[in-house]
Amino acid sequence: MARESPLDLSWQEGDDRAVLSGLGLRLVFARVGDRWTHSLEPSQGSSIALTQAVESDPERDDARRVLSPLYQDIHRHEPAKGSGLCLLLTGRSFPHHFSAAVSLRGDPGQPDWLEIDFDVADRCRAPLESLAASYWVGVSSGALVDANPSRIAWDPVGPDRGRLELIAEAPATLALAEAGRHATRVQALAKLEPATFTQRLRYRWRWTSSTARTR
Repeated sequence: MARESPLDLSWQEGDDRAVLSGLGLRLVFARVGDRWTHSLEPSQGSSIALTQAVESDPERDDARRVLSPLYQDIHRHEPAKGSGLCLLLTGRSFPHHFSAAVSLRGDPGQPDWLEIDFDVADRCRAPLESLAASYWVGVSSGALVDANPSRIAWDPVGPDRGRLELIAEAPATLALAEAGRHATRVQALAKLEPATFTQRLRYRWRWTSSTARTR
C-alpha cells in the first residue's frame, strides 16, 4: 500500500516493513523478532544502509543505561501540523515504557531538503543513568565535515552525493566514535531530569540533495 503526501513523500506499509521516503532517501522500519528496527537508505541504486539503529538487548544490557529505545508497535499517525508523514512507535522493556513520534517532512520552498524528526519519551520509575539513541553510520570518516555536541555532518554521502546531518535538539547532545575506517558510531544523548519519571530525547536526521548546492 502506498500513498503520496503534498510534498511527494511516499509511504509504504506491509506486515513486517514500513517505509517513508522522499528526495532520494528512505527511512525503513523492519520487524526483527518482537521489535522494529530502523535504517536510512538511498532510495535508488543501493539497498545498503547509510545509518542503522544499534538496538538494546534487554537480557544483556543494564536497564539503567538505555543504548537505544525499544519499539514493538508502529502506527501511521497524522502530523500535528503542516505537511509530512508521521509514525507513532511504542515499546516496553521493564521498567521502561518507550514512545516516539517520527516525522518525515520537507519544505516546498526548499525542494532539496528533507528532515526526519525523532521525539522520544521514556517513562521509567526505576533509577536511570542515561538515555540514548545509538546508530552505526556506514560512511567513510573522510566524509565527516563537522562534529560537535549539537551537529554531526557527512558530505558527500551515497549515490546522490548529498549531505547527511544528525542534529540534537537542546538540551540533548551528540557523541561520536570511530567504528573502523568506513563507519562511525553516533549517539543522541538525553539530558536527564531527576525530578520527573518521564525523560525526553529529541533529534533529527537532515538530508540535503547535492543538487541544492550545484545550482
